[in-house]
Amino acid sequence: MQAGITLGWTSPILPYLTSAESFLPELSEDQISWITSLLALGAIVGAVPTGKIADRIGRKWAIFLTAVPFTIGWLTLLTIRNINSIYVARFIGGIGAGATCVLVPVYTSEIAQPSIRGALGALFPLFFSLGIMFSYVAGAYCSYVIFNFACCAILMPFVLGVPFLPESPMWLVQKNRKIQAIKVLTILRGPHYDVTEEIAVLQHDVNRMENLSGGLKDLVGTKAGRRAAITCVGLMFFQQLCGIDAVLFYTVNIFQAANSTIDPFLATIIIGFTEVVMTIFVAIVIDRFGRKPLLIISGTMMTICLSVLGYYFKLKDGGNDMSTFGWLPLTSLALFNIVFSIGFGSVPFTIISEIFPPETKGVASSLSIVVHWSLVFAVTKLFPTMECRMGQAMTFWTFSCFTAASAIFSYFVVPETKGKTLQEIQSKLKRRKKRERERE
Repeated sequence: MQAGITLGWTSPILPYLTSAESFLPELSEDQISWITSLLALGAIVGAVPTGKIADRIGRKWAIFLTAVPFTIGWLTLLTIRNINSIYVARFIGGIGAGATCVLVPVYTSEIAQPSIRGALGALFPLFFSLGIMFSYVAGAYCSYVIFNFACCAILMPFVLGVPFLPESPMWLVQKNRKIQAIKVLTILRGPHYDVTEEIAVLQHDVNRMENLSGGLKDLVGTKAGRRAAITCVGLMFFQQLCGIDAVLFYTVNIFQAANSTIDPFLATIIIGFTEVVMTIFVAIVIDRFGRKPLLIISGTMMTICLSVLGYYFKLKDGGNDMSTFGWLPLTSLALFNIVFSIGFGSVPFTIISEIFPPETKGVASSLSIVVHWSLVFAVTKLFPTMECRMGQAMTFWTFSCFTAASAIFSYFVVPETKGKTLQEIQSKLKRRKKRERERE
């Protein structure tokens, strides 16, 4: 939720910072783009070492440490009021967001049974969406100080609750703490669950990991690892190049530019609400319908939504009276958020948590999230320039080309992982590579 709050923070705050009431002098386009994009640079810094830290001190306490950069970021915004302090706060908050995006999916996959792993994995993007929604609502109706204070205060339940979380059974077995792993599995699975078989599987994985460093060399050195890396990097690539974070960061500005007949702040809240609702829907259906169909539907429908929005801006920029269609920007972006949420908003994080072998999960998750946040930086930094030089119509049509490609990628490359154990997924990746070689 904190990661979502930091991501959505700019949408309601940028109109304030660029208004006459702002405590800052007039901001340039370049300064505005840095305010939005420095979060992503911080996230890259946070993501890179996180996997190794989690392997060293455990998943639970690594997650707990993310509270430190989040707290520093909010306190900086509350106590210092100049452009440089905002830059620093966004960068430090990004460190926490990047680390969170690595740790939470890994932890979730390691405590979950296969039958509910998709639903539990979808809780991460659900609370991410709730964080964005919180930013939209609180930022629209609260003062700058109260908004930032509320963002910081939400950390308290997290800080108080983490010590009560069970540690990852996989990590405990890896550290030769098998008795504690049995206790944790009994808590997670229930007192009548026979943990013997699951402990044996975990021990087998740990034995295999002993001769491996868990680094990038081990990841690309196996057929399953290479296949998994291509899949996850591709999903992160298309997740961002559909333009979702440009929409989230600049939602209010987009509605203002579109001359929408609906209040821009209210429209932004509606967008955030639809994302939350659809993420809940995904959590319910992801273990029923599977990952791959949701990705294909999502990519196809996003292409339609962005194409329609681009055509609206083309007609508007051509001097046509669009007052009759003032509802169209909200409808297009709301539908875009809905179809993004049912596929590329949630599923990639679930697949990242499932598809890598245990010995490379830390470095692989970090690699995927680094790609994710690098593209967040590129998209949010370049979006104002794209709008200025290419026009809004061509900008959204460019995004629609990437969403069309995402549907094709999902159909031909992404494997289905629904209902399979982590070991079965690795076997499937190896077999698929073997069949491809036989056909050749």
